[in-house]
Amino acid sequence: MLKQKNKTELHVVNGEGVENFTFRHVQFENDLDLLYDWMHQKHIAPFWKLNLPILEFKEWLRNSIEAKHKDIYIGSFNEIPVCYLVAYSVKDDPIREYYDYQTGDLGMHLLIGPQAFLNKDDGLSIIRAMIIFLFHQYGANRIIGEPDIRNRIVIPILNKLGGKVIERIDLHHKKASLIIGEKVSIEKKLKEMNIKIEIINKINSRNELIE
Repeated sequence: MLKQKNKTELHVVNGEGVENFTFRHVQFENDLDLLYDWMHQKHIAPFWKLNLPILEFKEWLRNSIEAKHKDIYIGSFNEIPVCYLVAYSVKDDPIREYYDYQTGDLGMHLLIGPQAFLNKDDGLSIIRAMIIFLFHQYGANRIIGEPDIRNRIVIPILNKLGGKVIERIDLHHKKASLIIGEKVSIEKKLKEMNIKIEIINKINSRNELIE
């Protein structure tokens, strides 16, 4: 049985070695400055639109941590914080109206914070780890993403990992590519890539996000 700790440790073994990741819940005091800095980066602000004044940003972060329809995480790659990850309830989100919702669907938002990691190789490693973590953490059958259509890094990586663009949709704040990643398809791609996964610990989810 996996031990319950304050973070999930994920080791991804590929032909070039072992990539070490950890995922933990966002903490207001510890992560405020980090997330404030990330949301003001030029490669993030146009997509997330959270480059707010500090008082407004604090309110947004408190609301995000306390929300009942989502869990938010910081992911680290070899002990360096590299990503912000949101798991959200599709059944409680407007995205449900844009496709054929199924029991076992989990919504996902993600970003890579440091621009130095925003490349095809590191991006693939980080996004792959985030998806593996979500499937393991929530027992989802499918993960639903809706990145901005302008995102030229995330969309190709999600495709490479087995996600499929269903259609382009108009949301109230962006034009998005609706992407669905089925667990069986992702696992098949990982096997083709000769990727092996070792999960050492597991944290508790704060909310029930899947029907």
